[in-house]
Parts: sequence; structure tokens; C-alpha cells
Amino acid sequence: MKMRSLAIALLTAVSLGAASGVAAAADFELTYSTTYSPTHPYGQADALWIERIEEQTNGRVKITPFWGGALINSREGVDELNAGVADMAYIAPIYATSGYDLSRLTPQFFYGYGDALKVLEVYMELWKDYPQYAQELDGAQVLGYNVGTPMHLMLREKPFNQLSDLKGLRLRSAVDYVGALTAAGAEGVTMPMTETYPSLQRGVLDGVIAPYEALKSLSFAEVIKYYSELPHSRGAYPSRAINAAAWARLPDDIKQVFLDNIDFLTQKTYELSQAAEDEGRAYGEKLGVQFNAVAPEVIAEYSAAFEPAARETAKQLDAKGLPGTEIHDKIRAALNN
Repeated sequence: MKMRSLAIALLTAVSLGAASGVAAAADFELTYSTTYSPTHPYGQADALWIERIEEQTNGRVKITPFWGGALINSREGVDELNAGVADMAYIAPIYATSGYDLSRLTPQFFYGYGDALKVLEVYMELWKDYPQYAQELDGAQVLGYNVGTPMHLMLREKPFNQLSDLKGLRLRSAVDYVGALTAAGAEGVTMPMTETYPSLQRGVLDGVIAPYEALKSLSFAEVIKYYSELPHSRGAYPSRAINAAAWARLPDDIKQVFLDNIDFLTQKTYELSQAAEDEGRAYGEKLGVQFNAVAPEVIAEYSAAFEPAARETAKQLDAKGLPGTEIHDKIRAALNN
């Protein structure tokens, strides 16, 4: 009788808990930090991934997100993650000021690539073939990867069709592109994106190298007339990770759920980013921006100007005992395969 009464009491307690909306505590509570908002494409992908992990672990894992850089900033993300500031985080070793040499420097070897998915495919092969990529993350387990959609030329006065069109232009550019612009007779300016709109508006800049989505998100469609599709690849990189201590606490079946969802998070991030690109282009068309493709031979000619700096970077990696030239040559060979 006593056992039956105890069972009834336990069932009643569970029923009352369910009726009151009180959820059972998760076995593993993890924090996740990102510099992005939940409305950004990367944040949207994170939210879907968090929901999926919690569902596939049957509620045994509970992930609490911290948005907008509340815990970790992107430049020092790996260091702060490994220090335990958060269990998991959006990381961007590609933008670190130092260290993470392969993650930070080899993306520049993708010059001339115009297809982001091709970049991702080649990069994932490199990640598999060269364990040095993972080793420089100091024990953090990667949970997802990013590939940047290519950037192109936005211009105020005329479209780009051939290299001579760049001569004399002043363009806002990432530092990796300045050398090639200089070789073509243009001036690359590395100003903050927040200063670019007014500089375009006033004619201080003749153009900017940016992706389609910036036509809308940064309102560049209001101050440029032409969008010429001269690709500037942004490479790929590990973008979400869990620190070694948090990873070690998880049982194998939970770890497997995370591992099984690496491709989901990677692909969802790309899909949502591409949707933002499509929105940006549509917004540009609405405002009258003229789009033009660039001939493959012109793209190849422009891309050749990136090779000297890329090979020098490869040699610098070689000198550190890393396979810089080998990786460079594999990336170049894969371009037309």
C-alpha cells in the first residue's frame, strides 16, 4: 500500500509540474555567446541550431544564448572561449589580430573564386587534410563553419568592365585587396564601413568593395549607381565552437548530436546569408542600381595581381613550419576543377 501511495504521489507531482508549466531541469546547461543579434542571418541560424540541439537531445541539453557580444567579442573569441567566459561561442579567428595563422591567413589564397559553396568545399577538404587548422584552436571543438559570400565592386559613376576602368578610382577596400587595386592603378582605402556611406555620398570615394546585402543593410544602393560582379572571395573559417572543458563534460551520445549538426549549422548559415544577399540585390534593382557581369578573362587578369602577396604569405607560413605553399597550391589547383 505504501509503495502504491508513493507512486501515486510521484505521478501527481509530475502532473502538477506539467500543468503549471514547470519544465524538468536539463542534464547539461550550456551558455552560447555571439556578437550578432538574433535577427542577423548568423543569429537566425544559431537560434534554429539551438532549438534543434535541444530537441534532438530530448531536453537533456539547455542552451542559453547571449546576443550582441554580451560575453565574447569576435576578434578575441577563441581566447575568451577557451578561458571559459562562455561554454560555446561564435568565433572568427579569420579576424584575429595575431595567432591562428592558418585560419587567419589562408583565406586570402581563394582569390578569383566567385562561388562561395566551392570555397567551402575546398576549405573543408583542407580542414580534413591538415590537422594544424584544428590544433591552433587550442582544444576547442568546432561546431560549425562559415563561408563568406563574395564581395564585388559598387561604383558611383560608371560600371567596371576591364582593368583600365579602375585607374584613378578611390575605393573602400579590405586590406587584402589593396595590393591588387594598386597594381590596377586604383587607391584602396581601409576606412570603417560606418564612414563609407557619407564618403560615397560626398564623392570622397568612387566606390566600395562589398556584398549584395550591403546595398540594403548599409543603404549603399542610395549612393551608388553600378554594381559590377568582380568577385573578391572572403574565404571560409570555423565559426562556432565549444571549449575543451565543456566538451569533456558531455557524454558521447550528446557529443554525437553536436557533431551530427555541424553540417546543419554550416549550411543554414550559408542559406540565410544568401537570402540576405538576394534581398540586397532586389533592393538595389528597386532603386535603379545597374548590375553587370564581368568577363572571365578580366576576372583572371585581375586575380593574377593577388598572387605575389599570397605566395609571400605562403612562404611566411612555411617559415613557421606550417604547410603554407602546399595549401596555397591546392587552393589554386582546385579553382578550375
